[in-house]
Amino acid sequence: MKNTHSSLRGELRIRLQGGGTDRLLNACAEAGLPLRDISFHDGAALSASLPEDELPRMEKIAALCQCELEVMARRGGCGVRQIRRRARLAVFAAVCALLLTLSGLFVWDIEVVGNERLSKAEILRALSDCGVSEGCFWPAADAERVRSEMLLRCEDLAWMTLNVRGSRATVLVLEREEKPEIYNESAAADLVASRSGVVRELNVKNGRALVARGVPVTEGQTLVSGTMDGAAGEPRHVRADGSVRAETWPERTIFLTSGAQRKERKNGFRLILGLRFGKNRFDLVTNSRKELDECDKIMKEYTLGVEGLFRFPLGLCVEVYRPYLPTGAAEADLPGAEARALAALEEEIDGEIVSYEFDEGGDRIVLRAHCLENIAVTKETENS
Repeated sequence: MKNTHSSLRGELRIRLQGGGTDRLLNACAEAGLPLRDISFHDGAALSASLPEDELPRMEKIAALCQCELEVMARRGGCGVRQIRRRARLAVFAAVCALLLTLSGLFVWDIEVVGNERLSKAEILRALSDCGVSEGCFWPAADAERVRSEMLLRCEDLAWMTLNVRGSRATVLVLEREEKPEIYNESAAADLVASRSGVVRELNVKNGRALVARGVPVTEGQTLVSGTMDGAAGEPRHVRADGSVRAETWPERTIFLTSGAQRKERKNGFRLILGLRFGKNRFDLVTNSRKELDECDKIMKEYTLGVEGLFRFPLGLCVEVYRPYLPTGAAEADLPGAEARALAALEEEIDGEIVSYEFDEGGDRIVLRAHCLENIAVTKETENS
């Protein structure tokens, strides 16, 4: 029991050396200092065990007796005094636990999963209109009501659900499948040319071909007719089907716009710090929004929390402004305009681009391309 009590209080092994060790032992006895396991050494020195909380009194007595005190070892020490020293740490841990519990009752991070056609911004705006946004009190949100309102607001949604874990909300959505093109298979239809060209390949699955390979055609000309000769000599009408690949020479005119202005970096930078609490931001610099023209801005935000689990409504915003000097007039982004024009043409045609060239002239460029594409499109007729 005595050893357990000493371990809880904390115990020191000390060494005392000097000419007054005898007087020191008498003074300790008079003061009631509980010295244990006293051992004498050569040279008027001794070692003993002493409770850790009695060290200040022992130091005073050693100084009065002109003895040197040295702490040789330390053990134990998880008693009341040590618990009191850690009281602030315990209070801090309790406050953090309370904040974590309270923060878990509010949504501070929203993740959208399963969207393809609908953007995340569109879904978040619709959720905000339904009462679910960053900082909302999620126990008050009715998941069934939110789901019903979301399906009414977003016609492209077929199903959705809202899962909340901690301060993180996960929105799972399923988009409606696009409706296939509906047409009457028994209705008469022709295949006509979508643009002018020279026919190179002809593949007719249904109907009567009106053109042949090597024949030039114009836009809107009928390539495959849905009118065929019947068995009794009377014409019958079908839905023409097939493909007609032709050489085409489309042209596109692109008007140039001013590009980014050339810059020359200046020395130095400006750092602005801010605190974000919920949706509100508080800058730590006075007049931080002034005199920041002609600067490149780099912004980062660090939030407090664990990624994918929870997040506190507290973050640090760091903005770095690097000044520059304009060194010339803005120039048009010619390579970018050419690349965008070529990509748009590739999306438009049903085939491939064989060759192309660009002609520049002032504020515009002209794209001249040689393509091999399917120019047959369906056009329904009045006969049925």
